[in-house]
Amino acid sequence: MSRYITSLTLPDKDSFLLTVIAESKKDYPEWSFVRMPFFQNEVDGYPIGLFPKGLSLEFSPVTILYGNNGSGKSTILNLMAEILEIGRRSPINNSRYFSLFAKFCQLTTHSDFDDIDRRRDIITSDDVFKHCFEVRDSNRESLMRQNEVVQEKINVQRNGVVPLRGLEDFGRWKREVSLQRKSFSENMRRYSSHLLKPASNGETALKFFTSTINSAGVYLLDEPENSLSPAFQLKLQEFLQQTAEWMNIQYIIATHSPLLLGMPKAKIINLDEEGAPKRKWSELENIRILHDFFAEREAEFK
Repeated sequence: MSRYITSLTLPDKDSFLLTVIAESKKDYPEWSFVRMPFFQNEVDGYPIGLFPKGLSLEFSPVTILYGNNGSGKSTILNLMAEILEIGRRSPINNSRYFSLFAKFCQLTTHSDFDDIDRRRDIITSDDVFKHCFEVRDSNRESLMRQNEVVQEKINVQRNGVVPLRGLEDFGRWKREVSLQRKSFSENMRRYSSHLLKPASNGETALKFFTSTINSAGVYLLDEPENSLSPAFQLKLQEFLQQTAEWMNIQYIIATHSPLLLGMPKAKIINLDEEGAPKRKWSELENIRILHDFFAEREAEFK
């Protein structure tokens, strides 16, 4: 199992501001906005306010960032994507300070990652939802186009040629003539797109992961459990575990899912605790909450 990214260090608020102010007076005048009183109220904002004391993280082949909402899980992935210059599929939360803060974060990588052009990607829950919507829209457009071809075939069979009122009608007339010369199935293939296999959002999401993650490198996954049922989350867990082991892939995952958090050999970093220590799955607050919830109802399973 590979460990391309070894560590990430986020600066504390005071040292970050002092350094930026000092640098803005010398080599980076574009950073001088930090010294303006108008912007001083923003210094506790995103992402600085999430890590006022700074943070230092060490990564394993599979690392899971755990924490409640607002703990900074997604922000850490976004900062890493910014540092690694990973292109985004969907827009992210941003602020005046985000890119500037990322410049002062220190990310270290293994030489195997530096010397070889490894794959680097980030997949967020927004990306998955966007893909599901795109598949749905593509099917809708394809179905509409197929219906148009069917209607044109009916028009030909009835010998009812639409009057030519412009280029659009002329194009339709040409297709009707073509329909007379060629088989219906051939024209369906030529003039209408192929319908993608209908599937639930969960099925589409799982296929998105298994088709996108296809080569060695680093993948940052932000709440990949969204849209996935528990059964599909277990399938995703198995896929991530096997690809990490056999395809030289490193995963850094932000998740609330107790099933993904239970992935064997994964290192769990608890962002709810000061210093973000490593914790066991069974030590996490939300796992204990679920344990107690089911323990109180144990009799119902007998």
